Order: sequence, then C-alpha cells, then structure tokens
Amino acid sequence: MEVGRLINYSPERYLESMMALRTAYGRDQRDRDPAYYQYFVAKVPDSALCEPGTDLRVLGIGSGSGDVDSAILKKLLQRHNSVYNRVVEPSGEMIERYKTRVREDTSLGAVNFDWRQQTAEEYVQTKDDTKFHLIHAVHVLYHVEDLDATLRNMWEQLADGGYMFITIKSDACYAFEGKDAGGKLYYKLWEKFGKGDRLKTSLRTSVDVEQWLDARGISYDVTSEDVAALNIDISECFNEKSEAGMKILDFLTQTPHVSNMPEIRAMTLEHMQCNSSMVNGKRLYKVESEDIVAFKKCE
Repeated sequence: MEVGRLINYSPERYLESMMALRTAYGRDQRDRDPAYYQYFVAKVPDSALCEPGTDLRVLGIGSGSGDVDSAILKKLLQRHNSVYNRVVEPSGEMIERYKTRVREDTSLGAVNFDWRQQTAEEYVQTKDDTKFHLIHAVHVLYHVEDLDATLRNMWEQLADGGYMFITIKSDACYAFEGKDAGGKLYYKLWEKFGKGDRLKTSLRTSVDVEQWLDARGISYDVTSEDVAALNIDISECFNEKSEAGMKILDFLTQTPHVSNMPEIRAMTLEHMQCNSSMVNGKRLYKVESEDIVAFKKCE
C-alpha cells in the first residue's frame, strides 16, 4: 500500500491529480487575484538583505513556473539594483513556463537567472560554495526525498543575516470552527494505514519543519492568513464515477488510486465531509498553509 507516496509511485498520476485539484479550487481565478501573490510578497523581509553594491542572491527550491518567485523578485528589486536568482526545478516544462514569464515581463530585466533543472537532491550534489541572502521553498518540501537533509542543506547555503522562507500545509485546526486545515487528514491516514517513517512520505506538515528548527535552536516566525487558503470543491469526490473526483482524492491523500482502496476512501470522505462546508451548492474543503521565516544570525 503506497500511502503518502503518490509522486514516487507515479509522477504522471501526481501531475494529473494536481491539475484536477487546481480546477477544483479555481486556479485560473487565483492566478488573476493579486491579493494571493501580495500575501507572499509581504512575507519577504523589508530590511536590506545584503551590503550596498552587492547583488542580492536568491535560491528557489522547486520554483515551478515562477508565479510566486516573480512576485517576490519584484519586491526585492524595489530595494536592490540587481538580483542573482538561482532556480532549482526538476520539471523541464515548468522551467520553460518560467522562462516564458521572464521574457514577457520586462520588470524582471535586472534579475540574473541561473537555471538548474534538478531535484533538490541532485542540486546538492552539484552545488558550489555560494551563500544566499534569501532561500525559499513554497509547497515543495512534501516531495523532497529527505526532509532533514534538505532543510540542513538550505540552512548551510544561507548567508549570515539571511532568511529562509518555507510554505507548507498547516497541521492546525481553524480557531473558530474547530475544523481540520488539511494536515490532520495526513495524520489520520498514517495512523491507520501507514507503515514505516511518515517523514519518508509526502505526508508532511508545518510542525515537522518547526520541530527541525526547534531542535537546532533556530529562531523563526510563523504566520497563516485566510487569503492563502485553498477552498477546494470536493463535491466530485463523493461521486464514484467521477474521474476528476478520484484524482482529487489521490492528491489530498498523496496516495495513488484511492478509489481502489475502500477503507482509505471511506475514511477520507468521512473526514472531509465533517471538515467541510456547503456553499452555494458546493462542498468546500478548506486547506490552509503556514509560512515559516527563519533568520540566520551573524556569527
């Protein structure tokens, strides 16, 4: 049973499931919503990250098509004349989309892009001694092979006085509703059906990153805002004949072909029904993320 190992079992099924999920939360609408990207921009420290006259160095782990990266870079260019931006992304298709975005957006002309089509693990094997003033990983740490090693390598590449910015699914409940923000489903799945080490799967949440930082005495801030939450229409998940619904279930559980696993499907649907709301005839399941910003003190 491949619980929590969707991307390992089948990268193709993972991409199909991700596209079904994006449709379910209206990705096109979100892409047109400036508030979503301004939310991430607001998390970038306002203070100067490097000495005057020096290129600001940024490292993005799993940057995808560059939608969030672009917003962050524009914020940094307001304070810095130029930015060196190293992009680590395993998908050639995503890199091409990112490059198209850069060609079409003249406001990114002062950014020097360094493209690395690699996984986080492949990148570590070829990285140099460059230190970065800002390192970010937005919704990518679910899929790295070794969470501990990835966080350690990110921290080692961070310059003194620099910031590490991570966005990952929250393990919390909504304060006023008492409903799961997405991460509790991971724990329920693993408690009943998982085998081995949960951190070797994609079933990771904000608490896993926070515990890593706490164990090393690293100071950090955690924030979460409703503008970055996803309201996913899960109505189709309750229709056994809906291929889109089955793909959404696969993505939310990070488990391939949940429709063929009656126990997992039944438990997941019960959990989502209890933690969702009916809005205009749609059953919406709200998934929230946490943003963790860690500061590396100057030695």
